[in-house]
Amino acid sequence: MGNFLDQFKQKEPSVSKGDDKIALGVLLWILAEADGKILSQEYDKIKEILIKQMANRDVEVVMEAIKEAARQRVDIYQFTSEVSEKVSYLEKIEIIENLFRIGCVDSDLDDSEIETIRKISGLFHVAHKDFIEAKIRVKKEFGLDTAGL
Repeated sequence: MGNFLDQFKQKEPSVSKGDDKIALGVLLWILAEADGKILSQEYDKIKEILIKQMANRDVEVVMEAIKEAARQRVDIYQFTSEVSEKVSYLEKIEIIENLFRIGCVDSDLDDSEIETIRKISGLFHVAHKDFIEAKIRVKKEFGLDTAGL
């Protein structure tokens, strides 16, 4: 199985500088699918996060790449490993926060979403303390209860 990002670059060279955004989008999509359904709020939130990251350039191309990755059922372990090599620790925490944003957008951060984020966080070697702090920050951002974590 080849490197997904390399496969996409061969098909769409104009996005080569957006690989990290594709990577972020794929991880967000994986989370959105964690509970077995992708809600319109989740789709819109993925797009919103990518627009902030890309200043609205090529977002539609990136969304198509994300959908293609979802159809190919990208191996989360291999993919997360590829992403992990290309981003700093602080960027990993930012990705974890964005994953929590997708999970919280419907006001229902369910167990399957938390476990998916925990798995990605572990694969990124993010400290548990940073995982919990990211979860609390985002839950507060969405006005959700943080007492029961």
